[in-house]
Amino acid sequence: MGDAIVVFLFASFAAFILYMIFAIIRRRQQNAMQKHLLDKFSSAQDFSEFVQSPAGQRYVSGFATSVADPVGSILVSLRIGIVVVFLGLAFFLVRTLNQDAYYFFRGLGTVVAMLGVGFVVSSIVSYQIAKKVRSERAS
Repeated sequence: MGDAIVVFLFASFAAFILYMIFAIIRRRQQNAMQKHLLDKFSSAQDFSEFVQSPAGQRYVSGFATSVADPVGSILVSLRIGIVVVFLGLAFFLVRTLNQDAYYFFRGLGTVVAMLGVGFVVSSIVSYQIAKKVRSERAS
């Protein structure tokens, strides 16, 4: 039973790392596409005409939403933190089931759990800052 949990945890960790790599690659491709699109405009007038079109307004609203409303990035950070905390706790569980690898899983569990706690704390701090900025803008 203990070996199966170890294999499952390593497979889950590898899947998480692969997901993060693919997410980074996808974001880089999106950034490259946006940069390439902006490079197509030869003048500010061309860009102004594009922004006034319906397609340009959708394009610009994507930027405005991500910049003006930080709730999405806060929720992503919170989700990642919760998942990583549970991954760290799972490593603690494996260390209690497999005494041969006690110190390895103890250290790995501590590092991963603290990483998750860091994400959660970061999202809480980001939320508090966003709430304060939003209240200052309203007044």
